[in-house]
Amino acid sequence: MNIKNKLSRRIRGRITEQNWRHLESASKRKGSSQSKEINAALACYYSHERDDRRDSDIYERLDLMLRHNHRHSRDMNLISETLSLFMQYFFTMAPNQNAGDNDVRAVMGVKLLNQFIDQLGLKMKNGGKTFKNALEDVLVSDEDFFKLEEVALLKALKKKKPAPSKKEKADA
Repeated sequence: MNIKNKLSRRIRGRITEQNWRHLESASKRKGSSQSKEINAALACYYSHERDDRRDSDIYERLDLMLRHNHRHSRDMNLISETLSLFMQYFFTMAPNQNAGDNDVRAVMGVKLLNQFIDQLGLKMKNGGKTFKNALEDVLVSDEDFFKLEEVALLKALKKKKPAPSKKEKADA
């Protein structure tokens, strides 16, 4: 046994029943003793490795939260810009109404607002994916740029092209 690892100080303390059972169990292993187990536990407790591991976990979680926050911020900016653009379009294109039609417009406005709130509630209840569905409708594919025959030819060429080997992937 090294002088460095030599157990020479004696302490006296009290521990819980559960920790006592764990200590007894661990000290029954070959080459172990209660003193060695307590010394190892204290060394672990006072080492900076434990703090580094905890800090690493905290930084990892913070990084994840920052990335989520960035995505949410981007989505909120996109939605607010979309609403702003729609409002600008609406106010630019909305026809002027006669002053005599105010009562009819008010009733129609309340009806349309209630319809909008009902639709919004239904969309949110079903997961609120309207914007993502709208993007899927707008995104383009090969079929949008090529004739059906050309798309079929492209698909056939993709099937014929051999998959790159592991060596080719490693070289790339």
